[in-house]
Amino acid sequence: MAEFYNLTDIARMLGVSLPTVRRWVQEGKLKALHPQGTRLYRIPEAALREFLGEEWFNQLVEDRQLPKERGRQRRSRRS
Repeated sequence: MAEFYNLTDIARMLGVSLPTVRRWVQEGKLKALHPQGTRLYRIPEAALREFLGEEWFNQLVEDRQLPKERGRQRRSRRS
């Protein structure tokens, strides 16, 4: 099953601003899916690999900067 990332995920992974990622999508540099009737963009893993190149993508995976699980993380309570 293909993995998808949102624009915020990409910005955090690459250390750039959200407007920068939006500009890459608008300029066609980074391919994204934009479901009709929504404001959401989804970037397939394959598009991110193509944009970064295999070497950079593999380095991100190695550094564990790719989000593996979405959702809120719970903070531990202080005793």
